[in-house]
Amino acid sequence: MPAEFRARSFGTAVRYRGRVGMWTWILHRVTGLGVLLFLIMHVVDTGLLIWSPDFYDHALSLYKNPVFRFGELFVFFGVLYHATNGLRIIIQDFWPYVMQRQRQMAWGVAIIVAVAMIPVTWIMVAPIFGLAQEPGTRAHVERCRQEPDAPACLQDNTIPAAPGEVVE
Repeated sequence: MPAEFRARSFGTAVRYRGRVGMWTWILHRVTGLGVLLFLIMHVVDTGLLIWSPDFYDHALSLYKNPVFRFGELFVFFGVLYHATNGLRIIIQDFWPYVMQRQRQMAWGVAIIVAVAMIPVTWIMVAPIFGLAQEPGTRAHVERCRQEPDAPACLQDNTIPAAPGEVVE
């Protein structure tokens, strides 16, 4: 039997070979599995609304925990990396001569992902540490000032007063 057809163990197949291609391959698979896991969880927790609205509300309250906020950040990273690296793979499939520039293209993907993660990380993490308001807070406050009897406004007792308004 020729050497190229001999059986390999799983450990041999995934052994680190010291090249950028191996790291991009591993990260692409891991982020793909992460996105799949998130989608399954999202379908299940959305399905809870039909089964039990109270349980769904409880699940949503859990998502306000800072641990989940960092989890959402990892999900965003996974989707962003998987999509950007997928485009790199498509380019390499259609124009095989760019395989000679695989390392530069992998670094390009890393730079694009890192630059895109900076503002998203700020938006998602800064409110946890009190450095910024939650996204949508200003719009929520404005809506509650216009319609104070709206259900979301009745549940939220933390609506600040408008400038110059006296709170009793």
